[in-house]
Amino acid sequence: MKLKLKYKELNIQNESKKENYAAVAILIYDEKEILFIKRSNDMPTHKGHIAFPGGKKEIDDLSIVDTATREASEELLISRTDVQPFGQLDPVDTIEFKNKVYPILCSLSKLPTSYNKSEVQSVFLVPIEELRDTNNWRFRGVYPQDWVFKIEQETLWGATAKITRELLSLS
Repeated sequence: MKLKLKYKELNIQNESKKENYAAVAILIYDEKEILFIKRSNDMPTHKGHIAFPGGKKEIDDLSIVDTATREASEELLISRTDVQPFGQLDPVDTIEFKNKVYPILCSLSKLPTSYNKSEVQSVFLVPIEELRDTNNWRFRGVYPQDWVFKIEQETLWGATAKITRELLSLS
């Protein structure tokens, strides 16, 4: 990937996790855009939030990468072969989910034409250049690193905003 992103190479040997966790797929399309979803209001956590596709470990998941790619495939109704993992960020904590969330960077070879409406309300592709522009971010200040970014009429905030800013070296 030619983009200047701040991430670590995947560590296959250390990625198998026994504890409960969640993983998200940071899907980068054409090295120009990042895909975000708006979560359904019917989801158990983070209802209606702008997020990366992702979710909790399931019993058959072999690794954090497996969880992230499975979730992306299920939520966006795409083939897992369209999602190519290449890196990872340090895990983050969220308020609603008590376990660690592991961000996995993936290139997305084909855009979704639909999505799982029971889990996703809408899909957004945001140009990386817009996300990199610090003038597009606003500091809310409710807690440390409380930055927000507008995506159409929606607000990117919380753990997803923190992960995005870390990836783009804006933190």
